[in-house]
Formats: sequence, C-alpha cells, structure tokens
Amino acid sequence: MLTREEVVQYHETGQVTSAFRLDLDVICAVEEKMEALFSKRPDFTELDLADSLVEIDRSWIEFGKIPEILDSVEQLLGENLIVWAVECFRKKGERSKAVPWHQDGCYWPMRPLESCTVWIALDHVTPDNGCMRIIPGSHKGRQLLTHEITEGDHVNLRQTVTTDEMSSVEPVDVVLEPGMMSFHDVYTVHGSDPNNSGTRRAGLSVRYMPSSSYYDRELAVELGGSPKNAVHELHLVRGIDECGRNDVWRQPPEE
Repeated sequence: MLTREEVVQYHETGQVTSAFRLDLDVICAVEEKMEALFSKRPDFTELDLADSLVEIDRSWIEFGKIPEILDSVEQLLGENLIVWAVECFRKKGERSKAVPWHQDGCYWPMRPLESCTVWIALDHVTPDNGCMRIIPGSHKGRQLLTHEITEGDHVNLRQTVTTDEMSSVEPVDVVLEPGMMSFHDVYTVHGSDPNNSGTRRAGLSVRYMPSSSYYDRELAVELGGSPKNAVHELHLVRGIDECGRNDVWRQPPEE
C-alpha cells in the first residue's frame, strides 16, 4: 500500500513512486513473457512498445491483479477498479525516439475521464536511458490541454502539448530501480527523452480506471488515436461495475 505521504504527493504532483517494490521473481516473470513476445513480433521491437497485451494473451492481466498494486490504486481511485489496458515499453538503447510532452487522456474514452497508470520498472531507469519526466501539478486543473501534431521520425508519439499551454514548472525525472513502481494521473503532463545509452529501459504499464466511469467505445472511435482503444477488454479486478454500463469481460462458460 501507499503511505499517507505518498497519497498526498500523488494528489499534489500527479505522480508518486511507491516505497513498496515488487519481488524480483515477479519482475523476472514479466521480463520472460516480454522477451518471448518481442522475439515473435518485430513490429513491437521497431516501436519499442507492445500494446493490447491482454488481447494477445489474457494471462497478462494477472500482473494487474497483484494485491499490493490493487491496494495502492484503490487508495487513489476508489474500491471499484477496472484494468483496461496493459502495455510493455522497451527502449532498446539505440536508435531510440523521444516521447514528447503529452497527457494520456487525449484519446482515452472513459467518462468521467479518470485513470491511473502504474509503470513497473524492469530495469534501472535513469535520465541517461530515457526515464519518464513529469510536470508536477499539471493535473490539477482536471482539463485536457491543447495538443498539436508533431511530424517526423524523431518522436514515438505524435501528440504534443502546445508551447503556449506548457507550464514553466521544472520537470521532475522519475528514476526507478527494478521492481519499483510509478503511479501517475491521466491529466499529468509527461514525456521522455530518447534512449541511446546502449542499455535497455523496459517497463510494464497497467492502466486502471474507476468503474464509476464509463468506457465509451463509440467515443473512442470519435476521438481517433489508436483504433485499439475501441476494442480493449475491460477486466473488473476489484469490486463491482459501479456505473453499471461497462461491458466487462466475463469468463465464457465451459463447453
């Protein structure tokens, strides 16, 4: 669980790194699955990203059900929780691209727009290998800032917060060791530099939403972005579907 001070920091800055960390056997299990997947999918290797993991292999959801993680997210989002996406980020350490300043929620279709991303470090994550950077307090307005399209092969994400809406607050580096976890809010402005350090920077990202929000698949199509946002499986990992409208995944009856 998060300490009281960590919960306060999350709400104050939009991000917190927990003192609690996962056992290395869990990290080894994630890494083994990740490497097996990337070896089969050269398209993921090129992007430094494997998304829609649950839709590829439903066993990935088990990492989102780890009790200590759920206890922590419950402190931030409430007792009724849905995992709506699991992704692997794997910057190889060469020919890497930057992730420009952005908010996650531009193309995310849950309404009210509430979500928390848990980023689990598989490696030592530092400024040298392209750690995430956040703009503290950028989430407080609970508003999506104006984003513009960035052209070119130097970035791994095309949406960027416009210069006139960027805060002058000094960015903070999120430095992690294997097994450590970062929690950040859907409205928090963040990004990362390229990783051309020669060392890998990998992590597993689990995205949660409170079930009081509705995952609107029609809105996902209207918003654009990744078409996968319209077809993500919703896994109720704690509590009930509070809004009563989410089409949560259910185990099909055995034939």
